[in-house]
Amino acid sequence: MTPFSIVGLLLATGPGILLLATLAASIVLVWDWRWALPGAVVVALGLSSIQAALHAPGVLVTFSQWLAVSVAGVLLGLAGRLHPAAAHLHPNGNWLTRLIALLFVIGAWWVLDPGVSLPLFTQVETDLILWAGLCGLLLVSLSATPLHTGIGLLLLTTPLQATSAILLPGAGLAVVTGIAQILVALGCAYLTLAQQIPQRAPRLVAPLPAVTMETPPLRPARRFPSLRRPTPAALRAGGAESTHEAHTPVERGA
Repeated sequence: MTPFSIVGLLLATGPGILLLATLAASIVLVWDWRWALPGAVVVALGLSSIQAALHAPGVLVTFSQWLAVSVAGVLLGLAGRLHPAAAHLHPNGNWLTRLIALLFVIGAWWVLDPGVSLPLFTQVETDLILWAGLCGLLLVSLSATPLHTGIGLLLLTTPLQATSAILLPGAGLAVVTGIAQILVALGCAYLTLAQQIPQRAPRLVAPLPAVTMETPPLRPARRFPSLRRPTPAALRAGGAESTHEAHTPVERGA
């Protein structure tokens, strides 16, 4: 018995299957990459472990599935860690839209009851595999960012990964699916890191109106009398003028 089959036996019970189904639905409702990415990885690894416990596809096949899912999860996690703002650059669907979409899928499943069955799989396994794929499809449909799209594609390829090793054991489809998961995660991680944060335009603040106060007119400056000492030429000129003025009336009388 391998460690993968031990984990699969724990999850192959009723509570384990219900836990995986609830976890897949919570990825759509919570819509946070820190919750969605570990949840998608746990659902994918849980389905692989259940197949290892019930169908025994081989240790190498199960190990390759675990390795592919782990590498894809690490790539997406590093992209979200290095560029956390990329998950919120574009508006995604709100929680009410996601809840309505999820309830519509549940109601359609309950009313229509497609009754899809796969050979070599029980009905409970088939329902869990299809439910994981539908949750991944909802995540891709409502996403507007490469990071959430990569998580949704990882969850969407989980049914193919879980069934390929059992239905086509010698075709190597499980390995091809794992390689495709890594390439898709690498592309979504690159697109996440390549997103540019839009620069905020500077706020233009209108200047306050300037109030000008009227100032009174300035008085002309008074000049102080000159205190310079008169020159001898000025004194002689002044004396001559005074003598001329003193003799002028006498001359007029004569």
